[in-house]
Amino acid sequence: MKSALPYMRQVMLAKALTEVQESDARRVVMRVPGSGFQNYLRPLGGQQTKATGIASLITALQLLYKQNGFSARYIVVERS
Repeated sequence: MKSALPYMRQVMLAKALTEVQESDARRVVMRVPGSGFQNYLRPLGGQQTKATGIASLITALQLLYKQNGFSARYIVVERS
């Protein structure tokens, strides 16, 4: 995974999923004032929020799994 880092434009998070901390997750999910955190794959119209950043990030990973069938052992989030 580290060998791929020079090829990515702006990596926000790259580590094993088991090593992701709350502070890491909060950098890549959206905070909805008064509600909690919303993952980056949910449409803004849907107000399904989670209490923690990690829970919100996990819901994004679950949606990706449903879409492409790959489970997440490592997570790389790139901001374009």
